[in-house]
Amino acid sequence: EREREREREILSLWESAKKSNPKREKGRHIMSAAATFRRSSKHVTKHVKEASKHLIKKWKIFTGDRVVVTAGKDKGQIGQVTKVLRKENTLIVSGINLVKKHVKPQPQPGEPSPPGQIISVEQPIHYSNVSLVDPNTGGRVRIQSRFLDDGTKVRVTKGRLSSQTIVPKPDQLLERKTARGTGVGEKDTREDAVREVTYVGPR
Repeated sequence: EREREREREILSLWESAKKSNPKREKGRHIMSAAATFRRSSKHVTKHVKEASKHLIKKWKIFTGDRVVVTAGKDKGQIGQVTKVLRKENTLIVSGINLVKKHVKPQPQPGEPSPPGQIISVEQPIHYSNVSLVDPNTGGRVRIQSRFLDDGTKVRVTKGRLSSQTIVPKPDQLLERKTARGTGVGEKDTREDAVREVTYVGPR
């Protein structure tokens, strides 16, 4: 019995030692929390890290806008913005900045193996390399913000080729991606609390 108690004590000490100093267990290295985070964020490229230091705060181009490329191999071409990557200061324009990508065949069980193929993929473009297209003149313009008489904030074109017209935001931004909830939740104010009179004017 004493020997069994001694073995239990040794096992408990071994388990506590592994928890206090988790470096090796049966020849395998146990990563710390910091090492695990570094490995999980390994996919973050150097460009993304540099862009995160100088993020553009006020974006004037949104998904659905028609833009013209001002620099690079596709300079002068016009396309529609399909995606905005704010954390990288870049955006994706349809049909612009295409690169070839080799796709491996993905056979399905019970079906013949399909051949591989080469497809064209759109790569992101930096925000500074595109400009908005004037809806009337079709020229490269800049954008400034103005307020209407009712207080609505709008985008107005400016520049040599601009018609100084209002550029409305695309309809894609007005649509909600998730439906607004209509049910009553725990944090919603009760109806009797809303109707309760809590202020009495001066007498």
